[in-house]
Amino acid sequence: MTERQRTLLHLLVESYIQGQAPVPSAVLAERLGLSPAMVRYELIELEEAGYIAKPHASAGRVPTRQGFRHYALSKLPPELLPKATLERLALVMGGAGDRREMLLVQVASKLSGYPALLRLRLQRSTRIRQVHLSSLGEGKVLAVAVLEGGRVREARLELSFAPSEPQLTEAEGRLRGQVVLEPQPADTPATRELFTALKRAFTQDELEEYREGVGLLLGEPEAMDPAFLRHALQLFEAPGDEPLTPPGGLNVRVGEVEGVSLVQAGVALGETVGELSLLGPIRMRYPQALSVAFGLSQVYMGKERYAN
Repeated sequence: MTERQRTLLHLLVESYIQGQAPVPSAVLAERLGLSPAMVRYELIELEEAGYIAKPHASAGRVPTRQGFRHYALSKLPPELLPKATLERLALVMGGAGDRREMLLVQVASKLSGYPALLRLRLQRSTRIRQVHLSSLGEGKVLAVAVLEGGRVREARLELSFAPSEPQLTEAEGRLRGQVVLEPQPADTPATRELFTALKRAFTQDELEEYREGVGLLLGEPEAMDPAFLRHALQLFEAPGDEPLTPPGGLNVRVGEVEGVSLVQAGVALGETVGELSLLGPIRMRYPQALSVAFGLSQVYMGKERYAN
C-alpha cells in the first residue's frame, strides 16, 4: 500500500465512522486536494486489495473488516490521556478500596462511550487452610474447604470407588495448609483418584467479571439491527475462553464476531492478571477507545504514563 492509498483509506474510515454512510470519492478528493480521477484510481486499487467496498453502483465506498483493522492497528501505540486526567484517576482509584474494579469499568465506559468489561483471574492455585471430607455413599464425597482469605468453597466429588474413613482423614491432613497438591507416586490408585478429583475441584480458574454500560449499545445506529444487538450482547455477557491480553499489552479484535469490535488492555495486580475490554460496533472510535483502555489499565496497575 502506498502512502497516498494509506491516507485515503484512513480518511475514508474516519469519514464513515463519523457519517455512518458510504463516502463519495468527490468528498475525499476535496479534503485531500487531489484530482477526482486520481482518487477514483486509488480507490479502485484499495477495493481490489480488499480494504474497501462499494455497496451500490451509485454509492460511495465503505471500509471492509480488513480496512477497519488496518486503520485500528495504525493507531498503536495510542495517544496518552492528558496528564491531569490520569493524575485525577489515580487519586480516585487509590482511594476506592474494594470498589476499585467496579469503578474502573464505570470510568472506562463513561470516558469511551462504550460498554466496558473487566475480567480478572488469579494466577496461582488457592491455598487450602482447612478441608472436611464426608462420604455420601456410592463413590460420592462432599468436600468443604476454607480457602486462603477465609472464603469457603464446597464441591461434590464423584469417584469410581467408595473411599474409607481413613482415606478421607489422610486426604484432609495432607491438604491442610497446602496449595492443592499432586498425587504422590507411592499413593494407591484409589488415593491418586481421590487427590486428582480434589485438585480438579479446587484449582479451577477463579474468574471475576465486572461490567458497565451495556445500555450504550442502544445508542448506536447499528442497534436497529437485531443481529448486531444479539452478537454484541452475547460477547459482552459471555466473552468466552480466549487468552487474556498480556499485562501492559493492547489487542484490537475487529469484526471477529460479525459487526462487533473489541479494544482490550491487559492488566496485572499482585497475583491477579486480567483484561479491560471496550466493546462497540465495527464502526468504533478506535483512537479514543485505545487511549482510554490503555490509560486506565496503566492507572489500575499504578504505572500511569503522562504525555510530554
